[in-house]
This record gives sequence, structure tokens and C-alpha cells, in this order.
Amino acid sequence: MSIDIFLNLTVRGLTTGAIYALVGMGIVLILQTTNVMNFAQGDTGMFITYLAFFMITTAKVPYSLVLILAIAAGAFVGLLVERFMMRSVRSRSHLSLIMLTLGLSLLFQGLAAFLFKTEPRLFPPLVSGDPIKLGPIILGRQDIVVLLAAIVTFGILYLFLYRTKQGAAARSISQDEYAARVLGIPTPSIYMLVWAIGSAMAGLAALLIVPRFSLEPSFMGLIQVKAFTAIVLGGMGSVFGAAVGGLIIGIVENLVAYQFPAIKDSFMLIVIVIVLLVMPQGLFGKRQQRRF
Repeated sequence: MSIDIFLNLTVRGLTTGAIYALVGMGIVLILQTTNVMNFAQGDTGMFITYLAFFMITTAKVPYSLVLILAIAAGAFVGLLVERFMMRSVRSRSHLSLIMLTLGLSLLFQGLAAFLFKTEPRLFPPLVSGDPIKLGPIILGRQDIVVLLAAIVTFGILYLFLYRTKQGAAARSISQDEYAARVLGIPTPSIYMLVWAIGSAMAGLAALLIVPRFSLEPSFMGLIQVKAFTAIVLGGMGSVFGAAVGGLIIGIVENLVAYQFPAIKDSFMLIVIVIVLLVMPQGLFGKRQQRRF
């Protein structure tokens, strides 16, 4: 493998890994704050993408406005899910919450199939045009948009968690929910905010990656599996560990796919098994400690 091929595969892997990171960060953000593993994260993004496709093709809404509306719709869906679904069963068993997210995933798939049918559709990229050459690296314009959007999202999430009162409250709840309540932190409001942010990130990630696939109710399934893999690799207790894990998986699987395309999807699962055997807490996790 030449150095030029290696650099192109690495950068291309970063764009894919950025999607895994966005989905994984949303999952960990919700998990660490509300103690709920959201198995509907990918299908939330899928359903938002269908709404965006409808706005573009039927309502003829400009693409730039659709992107904003889709992120806002994701946040609104997250608010509704937390307020009218999660909150109503929070006092029951933790298994009930997990099963609720699984049911929500199936609900989104069913709604998408019922409202928009199941035939695959081609989703237009955010930008089009000839690839851009940066030295030996050749990048598609959509890939550049993905990288820039991921960088901006990472920055905004960091500022939220470490530079705002709401972010500090979310981190406090993740450390000790009871102590946070004693200190007067409005946990229901923080729960709603975190679900809104996580769902908005799911919508953004799905919109960024769907031009590589065909739009259908199951297109985010494998992406969510890779996001969970990123979470395990980076550490279940770290939002930014999930980001690093996602980037690593994107790069490694791209390099492996070049040499051994048949094992692209299974290779990282093998790596995760090895990581769990050697470092059960992942790269950035700590025993008996949850952190951002």
C-alpha cells in the first residue's frame, strides 16, 4: 500500500468515523445523564431523514433550511420521547426503559415504512461537484462537509458540557443523581435537554451519511451497531471517548476494507472482543466511575 493510498483511506475513514462518533456521543450523553441506553438512536435519525427527504422533494424547501429544520425536529422528537414516554416509566424497572427504546426503534421503522413506503430512495448530497485535491489526498465535497459538521458539533458539545450551567448540571447528574437533586438541580429539565441534544445529533448524523446509502427504514441499523462498538472501545463512561472510538473504528475499518473487504464489518467486532478481554472499561473508561 502506497503512502498516497494510505492517506486517502485514513481521511476517508475519518469521515465515516465522524458519523459513528456523532451517533455514539448522543447515546453516551443520554446514558450518562439519564442511565438509559437508547437503542432507538439510529432509527430516530432515520425517521428525521425521511422527514427531510419529504421537505426537499415534495415541499421544495431549500436544502440549507431543511438541515436546520431536521436538527430542530430531532430535538423536538427527543423532548417528546423524554417527557411523554421515558418519564412515565422512570419509576419502574430499568429494563422497562430499555425495552421502551427498543419499542421506539420499531415504531420509527414502522412509521417510516407506512408513511413513506419501503422502496430505497436516493438522497441528494448536501453539496455536489468535483472532488477537491489537497496534495495527495482527494476528498469529495460531501466528505468535507461531514468533517466540518462533525468538528463544529464536537466543539458545541464541549462548550455545552464544560462552559454552561446546564452542562455542569448534566455532568453532576451523571456523577450522583441523588446529590444533584439535593443541590436543587432540576433533573427533569436536564433530562429533556439531554434527550433533545442526543436526538438532534442522531438526525444530523443520519443526514450526513445517507447520501452514501439509499434511504430506507433500515439504513441506520449498521451505523448504530458501529456506534455501539465505538462506545465500547472508547469507554461507556466517556462522551468524548465515544468520539475517539468512532474515529478509530472508521479509520481501521477503511484500511481493512481495502485489503480484506470480506471481513470489513466483522473485523472491528473481533477487535472489540480483544479490547474487552484486555481493557474491559475501554480506552477512556474508569472502574466504578462515570464521566464525560
